[in-house]
Amino acid sequence: MKKFIHTLIFILSFSFGFSQYVAIFEAETNNQNDSMNFMDMMMSSYKDVLGKDLNMVTFQKEGSGTHYFVRSYASLQEWVDEDNMSEEVDAKVFAKISQVENIQEKYQAFAEATDVKGARLYKVMDDYSTISGYYDLSIEEKMEYKYRRVVLYDLNDSGEQAFLADQKLNMEIDAKLGNDYYYALLRPVFATDADFMLVLIDKSRFDYHKNWSDRMEKRFADDSFNTNYEKNQKAPVSSVVDEWNLTLLEQYTY
Repeated sequence: MKKFIHTLIFILSFSFGFSQYVAIFEAETNNQNDSMNFMDMMMSSYKDVLGKDLNMVTFQKEGSGTHYFVRSYASLQEWVDEDNMSEEVDAKVFAKISQVENIQEKYQAFAEATDVKGARLYKVMDDYSTISGYYDLSIEEKMEYKYRRVVLYDLNDSGEQAFLADQKLNMEIDAKLGNDYYYALLRPVFATDADFMLVLIDKSRFDYHKNWSDRMEKRFADDSFNTNYEKNQKAPVSSVVDEWNLTLLEQYTY
């Protein structure tokens, strides 16, 4: 259990707000009640020990038992400073949950139901994202955006600069066309999924597909978009490795 707590402290030491880095803690479960009940107890203990809200959001991957606990922080130094407190926090959390009735049985049920995958760390590419508008929303307004479309990209032979130039061009075209929506381009600091992650934010999967369709209709009516689209069809700058559909689990917001 101590090893699990030490793994969690990595993700829990991050602050929430306008981020330059995003950490994603992943766990897969075959019994959501056993897994999330224990996690809920853990998060409550961390809140008590730290004396503040954790401002953590939890997502479930559609059609699976995979859950993502997402935090963000402003700099690597901020994480280092808070991580230096981890030993003290670990001890306090372990002491607190050790007092819970039947804690060994609850932890055993969690351990049998849960495959802890660990954490990924990404840097937000601010110049290639529109996420700042999302962070300006109130907490209540953010909670309305329950859907995330995650697209993982690997670079092709043209390399990173060609990929980023393509992203910037599409941003400029969208701005010209009035396509206003929230997304973030993330570069891995440590993660092995892909070279880049694009996260698109919307209120629901239905809203995402409708808004995406509306955006594409505007784009295909634009000559500059069509020219770049045809260029990418002939010589792609990247390839899609995977796509995730994630839903916010409001009851597991800390």
